[in-house]
Amino acid sequence: MPQADPASNLPDSPFASFSVRAACAADAPGLAKLLQQLGANDPCPDTPLLALRLAELPASREVLVAERQGHLLGTCTLNLIEHLAHDFARSAVLEDMVVDHQQRGLGIGQALIEKAAERARAWGCYKLALSTHQDRADAHQFYRAMGFQPHGISLALTLP
Repeated sequence: MPQADPASNLPDSPFASFSVRAACAADAPGLAKLLQQLGANDPCPDTPLLALRLAELPASREVLVAERQGHLLGTCTLNLIEHLAHDFARSAVLEDMVVDHQQRGLGIGQALIEKAAERARAWGCYKLALSTHQDRADAHQFYRAMGFQPHGISLALTLP
């Protein structure tokens, strides 16, 4: 009887490799699981709808995933905005940033943000912005460590 590879039982290491790439429709089940970690009160993502939307993303949106051996570790969505009041200057907004709670502290979030910033630069953006819930102190510390600084005030209007 073959024995299990002892390395497969070791805890994850900060030196473990992973890749960051654009998401595809086949990633929908794994993405749905990750997105559920954004908020306990958020609805469960509709996996078939997520797959459909990933298959037909507009050129102004990119969903990135970090993966290792087919397992999704984190994700974020990058949205391009052209500002009419500034001669169509471009910026990008980072949304839906989440790293699996068991994989945090391994550089996955950093790699996702670096790839998002690379894509924003390729789009000709002058800034990359994001918003985060006010009580997520750990996330705020992480974003500051990545170079993000407070910029204006974020307000939201909940629509029925």
